[in-house]
Amino acid sequence: MAIRHLGPARETRVVSDDGTELHVEVRGPASGPTVVFSHCWATSLASWGPVVRLLDEDLRVVLYDQRGHGRTPVPLTPAGYGEEKLADDLCAVLAATVPDGERAVVAGHSMGGMTVMAAGDREVFREKAAAVLLTNTGCTQLTGRTTAIPLPKVLGRSAAAAFTLRAPLPLGPRNPATTAALKFIAMSPGADPRMVRLCARMVHACNPVARGRWGDMMNRLDLDATVRAISAPTVVVAGAEDRMTPPWHAHHIASLVQDCAEVVEVPGAGHMGPLEFPDVLADRVGKLAANHLGASPAR
Repeated sequence: MAIRHLGPARETRVVSDDGTELHVEVRGPASGPTVVFSHCWATSLASWGPVVRLLDEDLRVVLYDQRGHGRTPVPLTPAGYGEEKLADDLCAVLAATVPDGERAVVAGHSMGGMTVMAAGDREVFREKAAAVLLTNTGCTQLTGRTTAIPLPKVLGRSAAAAFTLRAPLPLGPRNPATTAALKFIAMSPGADPRMVRLCARMVHACNPVARGRWGDMMNRLDLDATVRAISAPTVVVAGAEDRMTPPWHAHHIASLVQDCAEVVEVPGAGHMGPLEFPDVLADRVGKLAANHLGASPAR
C-alpha cells in the first residue's frame, strides 16, 4: 500500500440544515474518486490520519469534524444533538463535496458509523453513496452489549456504562493513569503506544458537554430501521477484542443491510480501528473505491 503524499489540506466550511458550520478538509486531486470519512465520538477528523496516509494518492479524501468535535462548534442547546443531526451533517457534506453526477465511498468509525447508518434512508445518501465501510460501530443495544466497564452485568454494568457515556465531566489532566484507563476501555493491550497517546490527546481535548450529550444519544440509539435502508455494498469491520462495540454489533449490522459484501473480525484489536489496524481499513476502502468508483487498484 502506498504512503500518501498528503500535501496541504484544502479547508472549507459546510453549513448543515440548522446552520451549524462544519469544519471540512479535502485532500488529494480535485478530480479523483472521492472517499468521505466520518470520525468517532470524542475525537476529531485526525483519528482517520493513519488510514488516509495509506490510501492511494489518486483518491480524493474528504474528512470533517462532527459537531462539537475538533474545529466544528459545540451546539448550544440540546436540540443540536441527535441521530437526525448526525445524518443532516453527513448529507450536507456529501452534497457539498461530492460533485454532481458522481458518487463516493462513505466510511464511518464508531459514532461516525452511526452517522452513516442514521443517514441510510436519506435521499442524498442513497444518491451519493456508492459503497459503505463501517468499522467498530453499532446501531442498537450499545450499553447492553458493552464490556468496557469492568463490572459483571448483574452488578449494573449497563447502568454504569450509560452513566459514563452521558456524564459531561472534564476528564482532568492527561497522565499515565488516565491514559491507561482509556487504553483499557477503547484499545487492545497490544496497541501501539504512539496511537494510545494520540487517542488520549483527542479524547481529553473534546468538549465535555458535547461528549456527554452525544454519549446520552448513544444510550438511546436504535437505528435498525435506517440500517435496513442501506442498499450500497457494505463492508463491516470489527475488532475481536473491542469492548465498546463487541463483534456482535458487526454481525447484527451485516444481517440488516441489503448488500453486505464482507464482515471482517481483526484478531487482537480493540475499538479504535483507524489507530489500531489502519492497514486493514485502507485496504478495504481502496478495494471499494476500485470496485465501485473505478479507482486504480490499491498499490
